[in-house]
Amino acid sequence: MQNPIEIGKMKFILFFLIAFNATSQDVLYWELNYKDTSLNAGAKGSVQEVLIKNFILPDPFYGMNEKLFLELEKQEWTFISSYFLKENNSKFIELEFPSIDTYAKVYVNDVLVLQTGNAFVPHSVQIKNVLQAGENEVKVVFTPPILFHKERYENESFHYPAPNDVGEIAVAPYTRKPQYQFGWDWSLRMNTMGFNKKVLIHSYNENRLVNKSIQTIKVGNSDAMIELKAYFSGKSNAEIVWKSTLFGDVKVKIENGVASRMVHIKNPLLWWPNGQGEAFLYKDEWRFLSVKNEFIHSEKVKFGIKNVELVQEKDEWGTSYYFKINNKRVFGKGADYIPQDIFPSRVKDVDIERMVEQMAVSNFNMVRVWGGGYYPDEVFFEKCDELGIMVWQDLMFACAMYPGDSAFLKNVEKELNYQIPRITSHPSVILINGNNEVDVAWKNWGFQDTYLLDNEASKEIENSYNALFQKLAPSIVYDCTNIPYIHTSPLSNWGEQEFYNHGSQHYWGVWHGNDPIEDFANKIGRFNAEYGFQSFPEFNTLSSFSEEKDWDLDAEVMKFHQKSYVGNEMIALHATKLYGAPKDFEEFVYFSQLTQAKAVSMAIAAHRVDSPRCGGTLYWQFNDCWPAPSWSSIDYFGNWKALNYAVQREYENITVVQKFNDAKYSDFYLVSDNEQPKNVHVKISVFSTEMKRLKIIELDRTVSLIQNSFLFSLEELKRELNNNQITIDAEITYDKVEVKRSFDAISGEYERVDSREISPVIIQKEGEQFLVLKIEQTVRDLWISSSKENVHFEQNFETLKMGVYTVRITAPFEVKIEDVKLMWR
Repeated sequence: MQNPIEIGKMKFILFFLIAFNATSQDVLYWELNYKDTSLNAGAKGSVQEVLIKNFILPDPFYGMNEKLFLELEKQEWTFISSYFLKENNSKFIELEFPSIDTYAKVYVNDVLVLQTGNAFVPHSVQIKNVLQAGENEVKVVFTPPILFHKERYENESFHYPAPNDVGEIAVAPYTRKPQYQFGWDWSLRMNTMGFNKKVLIHSYNENRLVNKSIQTIKVGNSDAMIELKAYFSGKSNAEIVWKSTLFGDVKVKIENGVASRMVHIKNPLLWWPNGQGEAFLYKDEWRFLSVKNEFIHSEKVKFGIKNVELVQEKDEWGTSYYFKINNKRVFGKGADYIPQDIFPSRVKDVDIERMVEQMAVSNFNMVRVWGGGYYPDEVFFEKCDELGIMVWQDLMFACAMYPGDSAFLKNVEKELNYQIPRITSHPSVILINGNNEVDVAWKNWGFQDTYLLDNEASKEIENSYNALFQKLAPSIVYDCTNIPYIHTSPLSNWGEQEFYNHGSQHYWGVWHGNDPIEDFANKIGRFNAEYGFQSFPEFNTLSSFSEEKDWDLDAEVMKFHQKSYVGNEMIALHATKLYGAPKDFEEFVYFSQLTQAKAVSMAIAAHRVDSPRCGGTLYWQFNDCWPAPSWSSIDYFGNWKALNYAVQREYENITVVQKFNDAKYSDFYLVSDNEQPKNVHVKISVFSTEMKRLKIIELDRTVSLIQNSFLFSLEELKRELNNNQITIDAEITYDKVEVKRSFDAISGEYERVDSREISPVIIQKEGEQFLVLKIEQTVRDLWISSSKENVHFEQNFETLKMGVYTVRITAPFEVKIEDVKLMWR
């Protein structure tokens, strides 16, 4: 009798050989035609990246080099590749562009085989009939958007508003590519043309899997119903065998390219957001075979089971906006996520994973994918699934009005039919939002006057909005999934007090209005999906695009990198009010970070105290696409600003927060993310600046998501102690968890500590690096930074009393003490 292990090995080898012979995949490598030469372009990238790599153009981030790239939009560009075909034995040979940007004509051996017009969907075409044995030429000719739409723009009776398109003609609304590349108030203009992903040639005999969908249809007390779908390139109504490790083997029919099966899971383990339970994921493996047992595809699959509800109902305050996961109310904590680079092809999977990991480390349970970028890759959603980060997913429309003609709607329909099944398959996804600020812009930004739109044009724009966001998008979402859909964010504008009582809110009354900074704590929406304040990045990031001679707010480089129309002046205005006039540019950068952290912390604390009236808080913005002053809490190179350290503390599941009432008066509260009440012990220690303990307050409180607990008024405490120069330590203990927070409550004049009284050293211990600080006297908001990149300090921007402090350093190299910079006030 044969050994069953050997039989298993033989079966595996046979399966591998069948799979290998059934399908193959080749990557194309490109050259870019430039004047009379050919430039090596590699497997992916844009025209701009090729010219940078070949030293034709400089780094666009440095100085004012961005201007040198604008001319590239005024001509067509051609990429050429070759494909060697040994033999033509495969039944199908398919050319695939997973992401081609954007308007392109594709020729194989001078035969036009494909025209593309959407960067958000993969494009593919069968090319076997135009191939020949031996060498084959693949040529792609790109037309920039301003050339592609020039005739339409010049002949149309009105122009669709596009305030963020800074080009000679504003064609962003017609172009299905990342909108931020047309220019934004935190981004340079860089209208890329090329391949965001590698271009592939697939050879196969049966079929090819191109997409998949896993949807939770129903979750009961003891079972769940799941619908599985597999999308194939071939549209024939063939019968196949679908093998599943979890659910067994069935024969299914491919109908119009889609195979589906419904399965039940008894006693399902549910997926929960970060802080609410385990983000449980089922693991499965799918294998697809023809009825003749010919291999088609195999795929490892992870999925989660959850139920999500967006609650919008009339209540005592107005109209609610909050989420329930698995029938449990969850308060959303997080930020808005933008593309990680102006060049999408440069973003690696490891960069995306690291970014989501930073969200989890920052105590997020939610992230909003902003609608002016691009739909994230699978790796983003998979990491959010794993770490319990709920995803609010915008469709890729932002801050402009969009057409509603049949050609445009058909283009968007293809986009959504691909993206919606893919994205909503992930348990992390809890909302599909139609657009960013399109509705509020139309109603409040004065487009009608600015763009000279008469009644007929206005009516057409409104009809287009309804056709796209009220009809097409929801019909595709509801046909695919039971994930909630909302046509826009925000649902309510900022301004009048009643506006804050209804729906989602983007609060910009401080930055774009005249509100005092304390209004971050007083003007609170039912769900706060955007609000923020800018700061400058740290010095090693500034050095990446400027020289020290440029470190001046009046320097042309600094003004050029500031894309907000009120940016530097608004930062200086509020920073001076809070911290006084900076003595130099470096102190201005420091004050800008403190101001940003103060502003957003004010908002987060108030939003948490306002629960259950408030359903969540997502600040603008988490990350950057280039090095520049912006609203981000983590800069382009991954450095944490003061804001991100503050957010990490403000977003603890149970913590003490400081709720500002105005510039002088504030209260302290105990807040919680848990729906179920928790018994919490709070110890408050009050110190003078000379480290004398003035008072201890110990409290036992019960706190929950819908029941925060008032602790004390800062002003009453100061009056009781007859001292305005105090610091406060809070220790929170519950369920064997300890959380510590410190608050700087010093007001009025304060004597700065001389630098000689801080003695920093770096020590190595058990393979880790630590910065040891000996503090002789209280220092406020101590900023630890490095002149080197990729250095992270675990604690930062804290007020430290007399003592010795050890701060863990994370860096891929040995950090020297001479590379460390300390600033405080």
